[in-house]
Amino acid sequence: MAKTAYRSTLLSSMYSLQDLSDKFFDKVSTNKALFALFLVGSLAAILVGVYWMNKYQSVVVKGDVETVEFVGGEGLVEKEEEERRYSVVLAGRGGDGHAGGTLADSIIVLTANLDTKKATFITVPRDLWVPIPHDWENKANYKINAAYNIGLDNVRYANKKPEFRGSEGAGNLLGHVAGEVVGIPIDYFAVVDFDRFKNLIDTLGGITVEVPETFADNFYPVKGLENETCGFSNEKIADVHAKYSGFQLEKQFTCRYETIAYDKGPADLTGDMALKFVRSRHGDSDFGRSKRQIAVLEGIAKKLVSLDAVKKGSKLLKDLSEMVDTNMGLSAMGTLIDIIGNPQEYETERLYITEDNLVNSSKASDGQYILLPKAGNNNFSGIKSYIQENI
Repeated sequence: MAKTAYRSTLLSSMYSLQDLSDKFFDKVSTNKALFALFLVGSLAAILVGVYWMNKYQSVVVKGDVETVEFVGGEGLVEKEEEERRYSVVLAGRGGDGHAGGTLADSIIVLTANLDTKKATFITVPRDLWVPIPHDWENKANYKINAAYNIGLDNVRYANKKPEFRGSEGAGNLLGHVAGEVVGIPIDYFAVVDFDRFKNLIDTLGGITVEVPETFADNFYPVKGLENETCGFSNEKIADVHAKYSGFQLEKQFTCRYETIAYDKGPADLTGDMALKFVRSRHGDSDFGRSKRQIAVLEGIAKKLVSLDAVKKGSKLLKDLSEMVDTNMGLSAMGTLIDIIGNPQEYETERLYITEDNLVNSSKASDGQYILLPKAGNNNFSGIKSYIQENI
């Protein structure tokens, strides 16, 4: 594996945002929509996001055409000649108003080898128990979904390295930890707020997904009903608390839940339906959940491609920009589109880290549910070998 050379370059050129999106869409066909998402869903969304938000750029408006002039910022991460591979960790989080809103609920590593023309999606389970550098070089084990939160929290974790602090540092920390697990250096991160994820799908007019397997989740929590007593008397509530604990206790309060059910095959989803579809945890396994997440990514990609969505106007562009927090600058995005070439030439692969192949369920010392590598605690050699053999 070639080492990443973290040397930045400055590109002093001017792109028309419309021209750049046109340039990419001319290369994309719907039969390669999965790889289109790698570029459009995570990278072109980043392109638009940086267009609206990146502090290193200035926006020049001329008549009805908006262009972006580079006055600084980092260029594309440079690679050694032996292997030109670019990787991004894509994570979804609840955001404001959600319990655990800074925890990464979904984590996917997308990696593309420009020489072998292969793009791979690797789903990383959020309960994976990993060492995280929370105190300079000192590490402690947490679920991997805590990495982003640890980066954001400068009160409880005040002695982190500078590159792991704040909103960008949180993404860097998640990328660093994910890279240590899968054995691939992570170049960029894109973190998606789930509420804005819903808004994006609704702006697209909904999406169609291919449901991988029939499932029914009878215990999807209804927001706002977390403390509903379901008509139980105080005596009944005391009785069920005496008999049950954990999720078995929660299941007694059936009014707090709704049923999410889908048959295998195509399904049309709104933003709210799509969010429930990817977050549902009790209808099948974590493996099934990972497959559903990829199905939604495919659905978004197909809709983006079919609509030429990035060309459709400022509302969608603004929704895309507000959806993504990232460390990829527009100059890097423009360069990457140039060097990736024709997406139709790329093979795509999906890899899943599950109890069926690489991890075992366990409990931490405080009793929380976790996943450990089959090779042993903090031994990710089996995961790395599996991924290297398949990317």
